[in-house]
Amino acid sequence: MKMNRKVAAILAGLTVGAMGQVYAASADSFTDVPKDHWSYEALDYLAKEGVIEGMGDSTFQGGRTMTRYEVASIVAKAMQKKDTSFGDKAVLDKLSAEYSGELDTLKRRVDAHDKDIKELKEKTDRFQLHGLARVQMGNDNGLKNDGYGGDYNNRFYMDLEGSLKVNPHMTARFTIEKNARFRDREYLTTQVVKTQNGQAYTINKGVSAQDRDNANNDANHNGSISNIWVELALGKNHDWYTNIGRKWNGIGMQNLLLGGQIDGVATYHAIPKGHGWWFSGQYFKPSADWSQTVETVAPNAAGVLQVTDTKYYTNRAPISAAIDFWGPLGKYVDANVAYARVLQHTLDENDLNSGYYSGAKNFYGLDLKVKPLKDLAITGSIVQSDADVNKPYNNWAQNGKANRDLAVKIEYRGADINKVGSYGLYAKWVNLGCLADLGHDDEWATREPTGINGVRGWYYGFKCVPWKNVEWETMYAQLTENTNNSWAGASTHNRRILRSWLDFHF
Repeated sequence: MKMNRKVAAILAGLTVGAMGQVYAASADSFTDVPKDHWSYEALDYLAKEGVIEGMGDSTFQGGRTMTRYEVASIVAKAMQKKDTSFGDKAVLDKLSAEYSGELDTLKRRVDAHDKDIKELKEKTDRFQLHGLARVQMGNDNGLKNDGYGGDYNNRFYMDLEGSLKVNPHMTARFTIEKNARFRDREYLTTQVVKTQNGQAYTINKGVSAQDRDNANNDANHNGSISNIWVELALGKNHDWYTNIGRKWNGIGMQNLLLGGQIDGVATYHAIPKGHGWWFSGQYFKPSADWSQTVETVAPNAAGVLQVTDTKYYTNRAPISAAIDFWGPLGKYVDANVAYARVLQHTLDENDLNSGYYSGAKNFYGLDLKVKPLKDLAITGSIVQSDADVNKPYNNWAQNGKANRDLAVKIEYRGADINKVGSYGLYAKWVNLGCLADLGHDDEWATREPTGINGVRGWYYGFKCVPWKNVEWETMYAQLTENTNNSWAGASTHNRRILRSWLDFHF
């Protein structure tokens, strides 16, 4: 840049504080300005003060003629400085008058750019994506006792979550989940009925990896939109936080009463003068409906088997309502109290396909979390339903406390994906009945995915953050599972699970 010496001297002589955005730390940033040049000291000062920027390619190009707009830009930056002396201000006022037209043009350009940047930021803020990609491996001997196949051992998994901002108080959200399994032993086998010479017989059909991940075999993890809901901030103060739609929802500190995908509405609100306590009211239906087909087969006049009658049954998950309260009990204890009631699709004893399979109508949950030490937390949870374990339609469930869930979790420290090197340890004991809760989608695959009706035992886990936004977790479990009607029955088996996975958050 070719600059009038008088203008450069006036600007360099300003006695100002360090302000503004500095693009060139010093004249050393300009590769074409030698230290023995007469202007080096002045340029060094101006660069440090952010008054000059150079050409953006590490050069100053002092031999190029400066335009009036470039001079006006330098004057404008100098005018933004504070604590100028009277003489400096007088010179700047003259320069400002000289380049007033160019300064007005620059101001309009800056205002227009600021408007464009603001509009662009608003547009980008309206749509956001985040989630995680998981690489997981492990071994699970429970798969040998499981006719459904394993879903959670060896897989590549992605959870993609998106939000679309409607206005400051409304946001639409969705999730896409994808499982891709890579171990043959975890593929499903399906039973196919065929006929030969007029006689029906059943075979087991293998399912390929491509089919294993499709919609028919894994509706919630096949890469389609699995959840979609809207979040609203309602009320005069916009402090009634409300969800409407299909989403994953949990009730209780350990999600014992409910922990899975639901359809419905839920609202959350801090209790006024409640000393940190919150309230939630929910009306929902777990999305885990199931159906079955019952065929009656009999020989015809020629003695050949044929289907004489077909009945289709759809067992809808129960439409329920729940209220939930949680908050602190003093400095070291937190509590959660919940109650849920089945409102529709209750079971008719004369028609066992009429509704919720267990006949339970009322569910009660209590959680207590104690922090005796800074880095130590102990959480105890219990859920009880009024399902009658002595009813004939519940004879498939294990004896005793099938209508009760118990869990105790001990946690030491915790992993924070923003803090490299942070880690956490945990141990968890469970004794879970099959008639105590409203529905689950347990990522450890010890309930619904394995088709069992009772599980008890220990989980042990370790988490750490080896790199920012990357979490590594390893879990080992020793469990006793029941698949019939007695803990001591022949179908009771011991299960050992070892899994390790890396989560890459984005």
